[in-house]
Amino acid sequence: METGIALLAAELHRKFKLATADAIVYATAQNYHAELITFDANFAKLPAVTYLAK
Repeated sequence: METGIALLAAELHRKFKLATADAIVYATAQNYHAELITFDANFAKLPAVTYLAK
């Protein structure tokens, strides 16, 4: 994992109270300016995330 993504993940983990793995996924999307599309409700209210309810 790139250092920048790891540092961003740590920041997002604290800011949004995400699990470590979720913070890494979210940080990776943010790092690449990508929208995260997910069925995982843990991401539902985060910026730049499209949550699809099951």
